[in-house]
Amino acid sequence: MKNGLIVIILVVLGVIAWYLFGLQQSAVDEAPPPPPLVEQAAPVAAPAQEPMEPEITAPEPTVEPVVEAPPLPQLAESDPVVIASLAGLVGNQPVEQFVAHEDLVSRVVATVDALSSQQVPAAIKPVEGPGGEFQATADDDPQSVILNATGDPIPQFVVDPVNYARYTPYVEMLEAAEPAEFTAAYRDYRPLFEEAFRQLGYPEGDFDQRLRAVIDELLATPDVSEPPRLIKPEAYYLYADEDLESLSAGQKVLIRMGPDNAARVKVRLAAIRDAL
Repeated sequence: MKNGLIVIILVVLGVIAWYLFGLQQSAVDEAPPPPPLVEQAAPVAAPAQEPMEPEITAPEPTVEPVVEAPPLPQLAESDPVVIASLAGLVGNQPVEQFVAHEDLVSRVVATVDALSSQQVPAAIKPVEGPGGEFQATADDDPQSVILNATGDPIPQFVVDPVNYARYTPYVEMLEAAEPAEFTAAYRDYRPLFEEAFRQLGYPEGDFDQRLRAVIDELLATPDVSEPPRLIKPEAYYLYADEDLESLSAGQKVLIRMGPDNAARVKVRLAAIRDAL
């Protein structure tokens, strides 16, 4: 649009210049001749020639060179390329610290698929878990007593909010990538994700559809403002609230990271969902 405006201005200036020059030239051509010494027939004035309209040559359009994207590597050899791309989105430090450097695409696909289940196996996780130990405060005077199968009371606890900070670096890593850039990179490597999805046993499946469904499920995670109450019947903590305990593994992760972090993750997930 800017170049078109410049061309229009040049054309207008050219027409004005041609018009003024034509008027001056006509005034010279039409000046009366000196009186003749001998009576003679008045010469027939040649018709004035109209000045030629300047020819305007449109500028040649600029043709941008076509840069072909390099071919995708094989899935088994894709780690260096995919990790480098991820580092370009979120930075080298978090990628080196948290991200698995083997079978990354396959781990991501398997983890996304497992987020709707009750547990995500540690062997397939694409990122390392948060450092430090999970902190919970014993509740020696619970609101209600929960008994085990033999009728004994089960120890109860309350989540210590100090745990929430352990998840903040992951939230910051997610926020470091703009949704549009994130989805553009995902589209570049989509054939690799689809291949990894088929290897999970979904020959007719569509990883795009699965990814959107999991994001929708995460966005539907209930908001928990107060530190959740826990029970520990054996080696692992469980939510004392049966509704919370029945949530999927992905939804439990959102609750575990605290209300502020969960809200930030939901905002970014919603933006990625729209970009998809």
